[in-house]
Amino acid sequence: MDRLDRVSEAIAIARRARGIALESIVSGMVLSGIAMGVAAFGWLTPVAGAITQEAIDVAVILNALRALSPAPRRGSRLLPIKMARALHHEHELLEQNLDQLRSISDALDDASGQQAVDLILSAHRIVEETVVTHERGDEITLYPRLTKLLGDSYGLSAMSRAHREILHQARLLARLADGLRAEDADKYLVRDAQRVIESIEALVRIHNAQEEDIYDHAVAA
Repeated sequence: MDRLDRVSEAIAIARRARGIALESIVSGMVLSGIAMGVAAFGWLTPVAGAITQEAIDVAVILNALRALSPAPRRGSRLLPIKMARALHHEHELLEQNLDQLRSISDALDDASGQQAVDLILSAHRIVEETVVTHERGDEITLYPRLTKLLGDSYGLSAMSRAHREILHQARLLARLADGLRAEDADKYLVRDAQRVIESIEALVRIHNAQEEDIYDHAVAA
């Protein structure tokens, strides 16, 4: 399974089915108990009691069959197409920055000294000004709105975990870039910087692709 919204749907279906099952069990037991109490006082004849029990059984079965029908959507609105296009455009712009990070990582293969420092600082600036700003904006502004539109937050919770990992990698790059001097840029530090830059690039690309699926789902749901 490569669609997080499907995980969300599976959890929602399981919880709804369990809730309906418990509701049917409890309501059946309560109604049967009431009928037996009435019969104990002689207010319900055997024939009437049998018919009443059959009616209770049928009502409970019909209630349980609700699990076969689609659940009503808690979110009544869809993601506006204009907003979805704007989000797609943001990702397209971000892809350009990711291409720059890839080029920087490749250039670090043969870089050393001040050249390596300049490349690492350039990558750090790109990450802070574009990637970090984008991911924080999604978490603070976009995801709360998507939660209302989708009617649940299970898939988005997993996406928020990806945000945290991307921001963690950004902090690692910031530590490497902080106060970096030409004499510090040995092959080990350069390789560490490459790993972090490549991790950020890969994580953001995968994360963007997953978000695109969620946007499409929110528009078409």
